[in-house]
Amino acid sequence: MDTLAAGVHEPLLSAQVRTAVIHAVCRCGCSSVRLHSEEPAIPPARVAQLSEQGRDDLFCVTAFSNDPAQELVYVELHVLDGRVEELEVYDSEGGDGVAVDLAQITTLGEITVS
Repeated sequence: MDTLAAGVHEPLLSAQVRTAVIHAVCRCGCSSVRLHSEEPAIPPARVAQLSEQGRDDLFCVTAFSNDPAQELVYVELHVLDGRVEELEVYDSEGGDGVAVDLAQITTLGEITVS
């Protein structure tokens, strides 16, 4: 999550990621988790600058794993109402409900903000 936040260059997001705790886990069996942080929210005007659609309530930070064993895995950090909300982890080869060993993802490439 630190790598994803660093790709945004938003100090408030970096602070949220550093203090985030897992609030819930996905029931389908995948490795996605809901997050919660007590750090201040990113202001709506800044969220709109970061959102590809200009939305002031949502943006996402996405990257694919560069690790050969996990190259079809992508991770997406969802920021809702200025707060880190979810880390989605998806195995493109395995599909829905497939757990991914996050410890095996050591490098991320091509970080995009949308």
